[in-house]
Amino acid sequence: MKQRAKIFILLLITAPAVCLLFPALKLNQSLAAGQNPQKKTYNRIISLAPSTTEILFALGLGDKVIGVSEFCNWPRQAKEIPKVGGLLNPNYEAIVAAKPDLVIVFDDMPGAEEKFAALGIETLMVKHDSLTEILDSIQTIGKHCGKAKEAQLIVDEIWNKIHAIQSQTAGQNKPKVLISLGHDCSQDPTTKPQNIYIAGNDEFYSEMIKFAGGQNAYDGKLPFPTVNAESVIIMNPQIIIDIAPVQTKPTDSKITIKQWKNFDLIDAAKNDRIYVFTEDYTAIPGPRFILTLEKIARIINPQLKLQENEPNSN
Repeated sequence: MKQRAKIFILLLITAPAVCLLFPALKLNQSLAAGQNPQKKTYNRIISLAPSTTEILFALGLGDKVIGVSEFCNWPRQAKEIPKVGGLLNPNYEAIVAAKPDLVIVFDDMPGAEEKFAALGIETLMVKHDSLTEILDSIQTIGKHCGKAKEAQLIVDEIWNKIHAIQSQTAGQNKPKVLISLGHDCSQDPTTKPQNIYIAGNDEFYSEMIKFAGGQNAYDGKLPFPTVNAESVIIMNPQIIIDIAPVQTKPTDSKITIKQWKNFDLIDAAKNDRIYVFTEDYTAIPGPRFILTLEKIARIINPQLKLQENEPNSN
């Protein structure tokens, strides 16, 4: 997503007192025209985001990863890999010292491409602005690193799951869903969430709502608007989902639900359709987004028959 969204991610991870969130990233290679990456083997890869780290491991390239961002914690093996900074503060000295033959970065990291080029380090630039772009990035990284077949299998499996959801939700009512990505945190159950960042026209959560059989309660143009209590009442969502990974948000889930229920005029509160997602993958735009989509789909349509297949996380 846009730079603002990526800053949201880092704020969520580094400043839990203000429970902000994210989403982020489509594909755009930084290789010179005519260069063919498929003929090159990479044995020392650095990933500067949790989503690309997860893609690399999903492709079977985990043993090639020698450096990751300070926010990479899944799969578990990633926790043991040396940290080389983050999205907005890569540690160039540590990266150079690691002697990588490929660094995977985001397209809007300020000056990253030029800096790495000056250091003689090859980069592959990616974005995950939408679900389709995430899947495209899996294939691009796969082709770039000699794992094209594995990438295609992963993408096909995810699309099959999406189509299974769509086939079961066709013709069903489309409830209005509000996804909160962060708000002021409090331990007081009598208060309401304030300064609420929500998923708007963001191409990530908004697409998941649509694929899951719902409609976004927000119908404006902004990708991540901040709304107040009055706006929530006007939108009158039938379902509220609060994205709150446990390692970054101090508020207890039960307290969060009670706080949302203080919006007693909206349908979600009246019908007890308020949910808190605490899994880390719900805040990462990588290949595990399908798990988030399936969770949303089950909430919207409890009758869905989907295979339970959630990996360990957090």
